Amino acid sequence: MAHEIDMTTGVAAVFTVGEPPWHGLGANITQAQTSRQAITLAHLDWSVELWPLRASDPNGSSPEVACHQHRATLRTDTRAVLGVVGDGYTPFQNHEAFTFMDTLVGEKLAMFESAGALRGGRVVWMLARIPKQLWVTPDDEVRPYLLLTNSHDGSMAVRMLPTCVRVVCMNTLNLALRQGQGSGWSIRHCSSLPERVEEARRALGMITQRLDRFSIETKLLRDTQVSSRQLSSYFDMLLPAAQTDRTRTHREGIVQRFYANFANVTNSLPGVRGSMWAAYNAASEWADHQKTYRGTLPATRRERRLDSIWFGASNQFKQDAWAGAMELAASN
Repeated sequence: MAHEIDMTTGVAAVFTVGEPPWHGLGANITQAQTSRQAITLAHLDWSVELWPLRASDPNGSSPEVACHQHRATLRTDTRAVLGVVGDGYTPFQNHEAFTFMDTLVGEKLAMFESAGALRGGRVVWMLARIPKQLWVTPDDEVRPYLLLTNSHDGSMAVRMLPTCVRVVCMNTLNLALRQGQGSGWSIRHCSSLPERVEEARRALGMITQRLDRFSIETKLLRDTQVSSRQLSSYFDMLLPAAQTDRTRTHREGIVQRFYANFANVTNSLPGVRGSMWAAYNAASEWADHQKTYRGTLPATRRERRLDSIWFGASNQFKQDAWAGAMELAASN
């Protein structure tokens, strides 16, 4: 099933520690000291092989033809084909990607929190909490995490990016590491432990710098009070123009939700009420918790929501909303 937490082995390929903010997905655990333990708990202890491809005549009148320029990536435990890649592609196995995190966890620079697979194993991820406190106000904490992702269908490289959770409402934001780049730090395939340690420290250093900048940005948004006109303009720019009566009605409903979120208790905390920070979180709350997703089962909809928040349309919406909020705050 596309865009879902992997259930191909009969169990959800996810684990979490403590109170999970990731939309109720996964099971709580007590601890994971190494990536090997984490992979086992998350049911990610499988590998990917490259298998040759052959083209078959649908009419059966011609012999099969070998496809030398491409290979299939095949999951070893389920024998599921995850994707088709070029002949120069080398799989980056789950244990290779996630042992990268052992350096940071071993030095107590990060703590394993959750891991899982999406889209039947095409994308795998691991989340680690950074022991750093970010406070927008004395009542408004934002917790930083490292999100490590890898794909087995050729759709993305191994990446590490910072993501934050606003504790009072569990809103999340993936933080771009550079201007114009929101895909995170690309991790090289390091063959030796010293190389891997150095790469991990470099990545963490860059991510820590981004978190420091994020802390400054949140305070700028907090200190920027918005007028009714500015708020209307901000909410209006977040959504595409309506082309039909139906889309106009739908759009107006979302905007009204923005306004309701802007006035709710989490955005009316002392020092937050009426600010650009409250406006951004009104939009983020809709994207994280109120936007609807297709699926007959609640679990399916939650899984698609998480995929969108980290990798898809909801992530892009929040990146655009953040950029718009920063632009408005800087112009005040």
